[in-house]
Amino acid sequence: MKKIELDTFLKFNHLGNLQASPKETKFAFIVSKANYEDNLYEHTLYLGDNNKINKLRKLKKNNQYVFLDETRILINLQKNKAEEKNLKENHKQSYYLYNLDTKQLDLAFELPFVGSLVKRINDHVILLSANLSKEDHILYEGTKEQRETYIKELKEAKLYEDINELPYYFNGQDFIANKNNQMFLYDVDSKTIKRIFGKEFNYEEYTLSKDNQTIYYSGKEQEELKTFTSKVYAYNIENDEHRVIYDRKDYNIEKIIEIDNQVIIAAKDMVDYGINQNPDFFMIKNHELELLTKYGLSIGNSIGTDCRFLNSDKSFVKANKFYFITTIDDHNEIKSLDLNGTVKTEYETTGSIDGFIKFNDKAIMIAMEKQKLQEVYEYSFSPKKIKQLTRLNSRAISKSYVAKPQTIVVKKADHIVKGKVLLPEDYNPNKKYPAILDIHGGPKGVYGNIYYHEMQYWVNEGYVVFFANPRGSDGKGDRFADIRGKYGTIDYQDLMDFTDKVLNTYLAIDEERVYVTGGSYGGFMTNWIVGQTNRFRAAVTQRSISNWMSFYGTSDIGYIFASDQTDGHPLEDMDKLFNQSPIKYAMNIETPLLFIHADKDYRCPIEQAQQLYAILKVNNIETKMIWVKDENHELSRSGKPQARVKRLKEIMNWFENHK
Repeated sequence: MKKIELDTFLKFNHLGNLQASPKETKFAFIVSKANYEDNLYEHTLYLGDNNKINKLRKLKKNNQYVFLDETRILINLQKNKAEEKNLKENHKQSYYLYNLDTKQLDLAFELPFVGSLVKRINDHVILLSANLSKEDHILYEGTKEQRETYIKELKEAKLYEDINELPYYFNGQDFIANKNNQMFLYDVDSKTIKRIFGKEFNYEEYTLSKDNQTIYYSGKEQEELKTFTSKVYAYNIENDEHRVIYDRKDYNIEKIIEIDNQVIIAAKDMVDYGINQNPDFFMIKNHELELLTKYGLSIGNSIGTDCRFLNSDKSFVKANKFYFITTIDDHNEIKSLDLNGTVKTEYETTGSIDGFIKFNDKAIMIAMEKQKLQEVYEYSFSPKKIKQLTRLNSRAISKSYVAKPQTIVVKKADHIVKGKVLLPEDYNPNKKYPAILDIHGGPKGVYGNIYYHEMQYWVNEGYVVFFANPRGSDGKGDRFADIRGKYGTIDYQDLMDFTDKVLNTYLAIDEERVYVTGGSYGGFMTNWIVGQTNRFRAAVTQRSISNWMSFYGTSDIGYIFASDQTDGHPLEDMDKLFNQSPIKYAMNIETPLLFIHADKDYRCPIEQAQQLYAILKVNNIETKMIWVKDENHELSRSGKPQARVKRLKEIMNWFENHK
């Protein structure tokens, strides 16, 4: 069989932004593919119905679209580089109407600020969102002269940022100081913009009523110190009226749902398990929250992979039931919630569901099953089954060796740690193999039974690869996921016990050539491990945390995440934070350690790598740092193609050079 190579991922089609037309006669999705030479991703719009799925048109670097009706799609598009440059310089965005019957593409409008398509309200009105400061509204409210003057001022202001709030930047968004998430109604026919909120209001979650006449949303007025709780409102589109339906800021709201004119929220008070606590379902009645049902598991998909690009919806309402995706153990399930509070398992997948929309009496979903890459599937409610509709990735790895995960379980007195082992092709128990322990991020992430390119590449290079879901991971409820104040203790023990079990099960692994790597929380744990033990031959730490003290003030979420996860304040509980920081044990490190970090990673700022790297360098420990420019925390998943290739090359070279 062919080997999966380092750059095989360049052939992958990443599916996302799955949507249905208003009457559900058609559905569409975006296929994104890496272009290595131009160092970007190119997007193509695909269209499907009950009979077939076809490529509709290339969108180049754009991936926004929305159905206006059954024959017209509104697309964010620039036809050429001159148009793209002009729009960028003038802070505008162009949208074209594509007619499915005539294949005609016509300019619909130029939006006078940079925004995003959200939802269709009717066949000529769409819902837009944009992240704007209160001054930015002059871009569409001011005169031509006022607009031109303001754009000139914006160019001059590029030299600095005015900051009076926290957080002031956010991973993947750059600086967000003084900006708020805003919503607008745009009339395509009259080309008029209607702002929904006050200029200093920041919306968070939202849903549209079944008749598209009411927007239920959560949010609050602009805060200098962002909090994680919100009120809930209802906005009547026709009457242009807002009303508060829950007026206390005591819950973090993850989802707003409308079933038969009843408003339900998935929310958490974060009292018992902190910010990573899973939500319960509440009904809003007479401005109060009435517990509908205790749920206590996550909503959505927390299974990691490096083979996704764009997001899609993962829930909908059908026949007075809310259908949603949840992560259970190491896989996704489809569950339903009714107005009686009954949560029912509708379908259990073996892998990952990355998109899930209602389509007539069925559902369309994007999923990863049985070590295959993303494809589109049809889900039938009765009988409950899925049917694969596309083969867009069938050629990418079909003739290559893809290792099947072998399950390893470590049973402890009060919990179970479950993980997987990937074996090289023609694995021979009489040979000796190097091995890699790969640690997921989060910590509330999950490794599942799905294709992970970096791991399959390492396997094809002759390594045994093993990975687990230790305490701190998602999929097993709040208690299992709660490691606040225990970082580097129970999670470390779980990973070491799992490593022992793997080595005792697969005796062909050369214990002198076992390596470790991970990103984000996995990078934290890599840093921690090499400060505790010399059992690993070499290590690669990626987008890591080394010092909770400085992380508190430099990460976009540090001021809340560091205290929450360490159960302490950097000044009032200095010892507690320092004791959970890998840098405390830096003088113990003897393992050759490679750092990979991006300079626009605001989630785990690059100074976290710099601190530990400097200590190792001064101590004459073998180390190296790859400083990746203009990338953020998502480098391994959606970073530019050339940066992703560089990353994988450096990891492999580091391990190979320490054989």
